[in-house]
Amino acid sequence: MERKKLLISSLVVCLTLFLGVLFLNPALATAKEAIKLKVAVSYPARHPMTVNGFGVWAKKLEERTGGQVKVTLFPGETLSKTNENYDATVSGVCDIAMFLPAYSAGRFPLSNAMNLPMLFPNSTVASQAAWDLYQKFEEIKAEYRDTKPLFFYFTPPYEIHTVKKAINTMEDLKGLQIRSTGPIDAKILETFGASPVAISMPEAYLGLERGVLDGLVSPYGPMRGFKTADVTRFHTSNANLFSNVFGVVMNLNKWKSLPPEIQEGIMAVSGSEAARLFGNAFDRTSQPDIKYMKDKGDTFTTLSPEEKKRWTVAIRGISDNWVKEIGAKGMPSGEILSEMIKLSTKYSK
Repeated sequence: MERKKLLISSLVVCLTLFLGVLFLNPALATAKEAIKLKVAVSYPARHPMTVNGFGVWAKKLEERTGGQVKVTLFPGETLSKTNENYDATVSGVCDIAMFLPAYSAGRFPLSNAMNLPMLFPNSTVASQAAWDLYQKFEEIKAEYRDTKPLFFYFTPPYEIHTVKKAINTMEDLKGLQIRSTGPIDAKILETFGASPVAISMPEAYLGLERGVLDGLVSPYGPMRGFKTADVTRFHTSNANLFSNVFGVVMNLNKWKSLPPEIQEGIMAVSGSEAARLFGNAFDRTSQPDIKYMKDKGDTFTTLSPEEKKRWTVAIRGISDNWVKEIGAKGMPSGEILSEMIKLSTKYSK
């Protein structure tokens, strides 16, 4: 009996000591629990960029950290709206989110330089160039002082998609209400005589269906996923107006709270590696959507060499004006534009 009491007393003492250690050092209590990261994704759940971009990246991250990190994707704006994603990340609503600098143009003036017209031939080239550009210029890094950028990626080049008429010349755009994403493409559309309407891609379908919009500028890839391919009938095939840059950023406090080995694991699958992954994935989205639109009888127009030259000359001043405007604020705008051209050439080889 005495032996039993002694055993029980010993167990009580051990349990008390164990709970005391956990109380003093709660990290031990959760040492085996995975770090959970919530990622805001604007694309629908079945969109190729959700599946082949964020889905693949999340899997790589979990594998690289040996399962110590678990990523949950929130597609279709279920965690935060696209135009609110950056602030939602700053505040901690999202641990990680994709966002468009173009939606907050005044906040990211140097990042928006990446959207200047006719710089990049495809998403893969542009995405790799963007990470290099961010790494090189401290002035660009300063735009993200309240988050931790993980990587950048680009859309393929934007084309013009309309509901009722084909676009063969810039005059065909005169007076049309065209959905735009930010200040660069708005200036392009204004140069051609169209009226830019700044709404997000998820909102574009309703605008087109209800006749509020006559068309939109977009890469081919997102068209089917956002259903805009269902309500447009005419598409340019070689306008290559510009490409749009996305950033993928992390809440700064969340980043700082992570152990160094976890930070290292995240960046091992982010940065230039993620830029290549997302660039290649986005470039692959075009052909299935083009086939879908052709199969439903849509018309694709190719600008003649003479007309394409007219477009190029007409919008050349947008880049020149950007250099002057941003340069007047003491920013290295000319250096940034020159570096983008060099990087486009480098990664196009």
